Amino acid sequence: MPELASRLVSGRRFLLALVLWAGLSGAALGATVLGARGPGRAWATTHRADLVAIALAEAYLALLVALLVAFGGLRGLRDRLAFRFTSLRDLILALLTWVACLILGGLLTDVLAPILGPPRSNAEPILRLSFDSLFVGLVVPTICLLAPVGEELLFRGALFGWLRRRLPALLVIPVTGAVFAGAHLVPSLLPVLFVFGLGAAWVRERTGSTFNSFAMHATQNTVAVLATYALLSHRG
Repeated sequence: MPELASRLVSGRRFLLALVLWAGLSGAALGATVLGARGPGRAWATTHRADLVAIALAEAYLALLVALLVAFGGLRGLRDRLAFRFTSLRDLILALLTWVACLILGGLLTDVLAPILGPPRSNAEPILRLSFDSLFVGLVVPTICLLAPVGEELLFRGALFGWLRRRLPALLVIPVTGAVFAGAHLVPSLLPVLFVFGLGAAWVRERTGSTFNSFAMHATQNTVAVLATYALLSHRG
């Protein structure tokens, strides 16, 4: 039976969050572009990578603001989107599930590599843009924290909760996993992202908390960032 948090995620609130996200991120990006072409033109000319990092951070901050507004503030994130700590046991379960997903996803990626192409890091194209302190100070927290919390609240909070009102977990878990994987627009990573999406959704259903799936996601992204920087340093 769906938990109370799932029953509180209405289609109206979900749609409002998406509309607000589009509007807020568009407004923020527009303001950044205008600033880069106006008063900050001289700075922007030599700091294009920093502008990319700013735009990325703005997009995820806009998502968080949209979710806060649509679902009733911090209390709404806790009660409607289930972003709350449950127990140390649940947190350990989430991290063990992440390890299992990493292994299974890697195996599935190798099997499907002849069809989807060799896997590539979706963090590398961004991280290799620059190594200056401002860029790193913006992009690393965005990838390791802002992106995981925003995506978990969206996919395992709002989308999962909305679908779970209508469908059994056995359908909602693969559907949200597929949407999550497809939203990243990296075909070669579809297997590993889909498996991760399955694991994160299962943890969401099993523990009743998006905080636990966030722990999985933040760990995944942090490991990816560290591995990518290690690879880039070796190449350099």
